[in-house]
Amino acid sequence: MKNKGFTLAELLGAIVILAIIAVIAFPAVLGLLNSSQEETDKSMQDFAVSATREYVNDNMDSFPKALATDTSEKTYGNDGNIKIQTLLDEGYIDSTTINSEKNCQMLNDYITVTSDSKKYNYKYVEVEGEC
Repeated sequence: MKNKGFTLAELLGAIVILAIIAVIAFPAVLGLLNSSQEETDKSMQDFAVSATREYVNDNMDSFPKALATDTSEKTYGNDGNIKIQTLLDEGYIDSTTINSEKNCQMLNDYITVTSDSKKYNYKYVEVEGEC
C-alpha cells in the first residue's frame, strides 16, 4: 500500500518557508505604500500651487509685483496666503479632488504668495488640523 500525502515535517517546512517570505515581503510592501502616499501628497500640493497660480492670474490686481527698487521679497494679497478652501470655493479646485479623509486635511493648508519684482513665488504650507 502506497502512502499518499505530505508528512508533518514537510508541511511544517512549507509553513516556515511561507512565513520567512512574508516577513521579508511585508516591510517592502509597507515601504511601497508609504512612498506611494508621499508621492500622492506631493502631487496634490503641486496641483494646489498650480490652482493658486491661476487664482493669482485671475486676481492680478490683488497681487501687484514688488517695485523694481525693492530687492527683498514682499508678500501680497490676502496677507499673501491663499487657503485651499478659498481655491475650492472659487472653483479653482474641484470638490471631487479633495474627498478622502487624508485629502480633506488639506482644507486647512494654504499657499503663501510672494513677489521679488520679477515673478511670483509660491510656497505650500501644511497646517495640522481636523477635517
